[in-house]
Parts: sequence; structure tokens; C-alpha cells
Amino acid sequence: MRYLVTRVLTSAVLVAGATGIALAQGESSLQGDIAAGKATAASTCAACHGVDGLSTTSGIPHLAGQHAEYVWSGLSLYKKGERRNRRMHDVVDTLGESDMANVAVYYASLKPFSQAPRQAAGPLPTDEDPFAAVREATAECAGCHGEDGNSDVPGIPSLAGQHVTYLIDSMRAYQEGLRKNEEMLIFVEELKGSDIEDMAYFYASQAPMRTETAAEGDQYRGRQVTAPCVGCHADDGNNKDPKTPRLAGLDPEYLVAAANAYKDGSRAHDVMREAVATMRDTDIQDMAAYYASHEPKALPVRKPMTISEWAARCNRCHGPDGRSTDPRFPILAGQDEAYLIKALKLYHGGERPSSAMQAMSFLMAESDILKLAAYYARQPAR
Repeated sequence: MRYLVTRVLTSAVLVAGATGIALAQGESSLQGDIAAGKATAASTCAACHGVDGLSTTSGIPHLAGQHAEYVWSGLSLYKKGERRNRRMHDVVDTLGESDMANVAVYYASLKPFSQAPRQAAGPLPTDEDPFAAVREATAECAGCHGEDGNSDVPGIPSLAGQHVTYLIDSMRAYQEGLRKNEEMLIFVEELKGSDIEDMAYFYASQAPMRTETAAEGDQYRGRQVTAPCVGCHADDGNNKDPKTPRLAGLDPEYLVAAANAYKDGSRAHDVMREAVATMRDTDIQDMAAYYASHEPKALPVRKPMTISEWAARCNRCHGPDGRSTDPRFPILAGQDEAYLIKALKLYHGGERPSSAMQAMSFLMAESDILKLAAYYARQPAR
């Protein structure tokens, strides 16, 4: 398992003196001079991180009281280009190994940033229903699509059990005008990316139900008609491709309308337009009846976690409430909130190296990142 440090500490001892700090590990140790580190920090780092290690700019991390080993390894990663930030790379590129060690032990010697005065933040609920905000956001959708995404309105598709990626792509297509529906545009035009992601995850995690709308076509003839569709939509309409809609159990009137929209070009999709181009009206009705007759299967979507549950995972490395005592892992308690958001997004997108952090953040929705950053930013030091 790879972390942000280049060395795994098996036996670390922090030794503080008048002029320096040594972090020992057998034959390898990080040693530096506090006074020299302060001078280097004042001339090189203070513009962003402050000479006292307290950043005054949103999105720039505090360094005061951070583990020396962690600061040193971070500087090394910027120097090597493994952490991508042009400004940091250019600054660190001017520093030698001893300069980086001196800066690291200097900032580590300061009063922890989580003890610094800051504006009091309101209470952050950590055990609320992760879907609470989404249920409120989807209240206007319930009239057509049902409270849980299972529509009982003829001609309207159910959203429950659809793939997250497909739902996101669909809502963005309405926003961008690629799908033309004035009513849907009104609902989605003001949604942010995080809103769309949360709504998609909510509907994908709901148990889908088969439509009760009677079909006009013949489901048995439909099996033959849909033979060319199996590659994308699966034989029973419960496909596994995250970018392709699941058709099992959907309203037959909706399926007919969607196929005709692809056929006449009012819904843009080259593959689908070609697939339905030669279908007769009866073929489309039979296809709709066939897919509508199948039982939709629930997706293996993990229920989103509360902030308490996320924090319990993070605290395994970063310590209780982010107050790490292990020099391999940074202190999170009291860190700049905007910086925590930025760092988590970099890990989430695989742009910052750390297989452990990438694996941890991969399952996070944007709303999880925002809430978790706010949670740690509000934690005090011991």
C-alpha cells in the first residue's frame, strides 16, 4: 500500500532541541535546523503559508504544527513532479535537501494550526440521513417519477435502478439542449454538478419496480425484434454498461416515444437512430412490450455513508477527529476547508499520487467531499 511518504516509519521518535528536530528511524532520519528553517520559510514559503505557518488565503494549507516527515515528503513529491503544482514545483526546485528538512522541522515546531483562532462555525450534523437533502431536491420530480423513482404515470420512465452514469449523462443532456423537453429543462437547468450527482446516486440506489401500464404490442414477437439490442441492453433489459439505460420493466408508452424520438432525430444518438431506422411501428410496440414485461433488477449500489461513518474510516490513519500522531499521515483537524476540498478532489480524480487515498476517495460523491472537509476543518486540537 502506497502512501504520500517515501519511507515507512517502523519506529519513529521525535526529538526536539533548541536548534533542531530529528525524526529517527534506524539508520535513516530526518534532521533539520529550526532557525535555518525559519529563515528559508520567511523568504520562500511565507507569501502563501505565512511565516507562522498559518495561511490567510483560502485553498492554501496551514503548515504550523504539521508533522515534519509529512511536510518533508510533500516537498519531495513536488520537487519530483509527482504532485502537480507548477508554483510549488518552481519554488521547491530552488531548495536543497537540507533546506527542505529545515523548513519541515521549523513548521513542525510551531503551535498547531488547529489551535489558531478562527471564526466559529455552526454545528455540523454528522449522523443525518445522507439522502436528506436529495429527498428535498427531488420533491418536484416525484409527481412524475415517483418519490422513490418508480413512476406510476403512463409515458413517464421510472428512474429507480438506473445506472448512475446514465442518469448523470441524461440530466446534463437536458441542460445542454441535447435532449429537448421544456419541462425537464426547467427542472434541471439550475442544478449544479454535485446536485446532479447526488440525485443520480439516490435514484440508482432505489429498488426498481416493473411498470403496471398495459402494453399494446406483443411481448413474444418483441423477443425476436430485440435480438439486435442484446449487445447493449442485455437480453432482459438489465444491462451492466453504466452509460446505457436499463429497459427492463420500463413503461411501454415511454419506450415507444423514446424509440420514435431516436428514429426522427429529435433525440440525438447515432447508434440508436441506426438501430431503430428500419423498425416499423408494430416492431417498436412489440419491443416496448417485451422489455416492459421483464422484472427490473436492483443495482449493487452501496448506500451512502454519514459523515460519522466516513470519519471513522479516515481516522484509522489520521487519528481521532483528524488529530494524527503518526508522522506518515497529516493532521487534518483545523486545516483550511477549501484546501481539504481541493486535496480530496485531486485524490478522487487520481491526480495526486497515493493509492490508499485514491481508493478511499473513489467512492466519495462531491457532497461527501464537501461535508468531510467541513467536518475536519471544524475540529479543534487536543
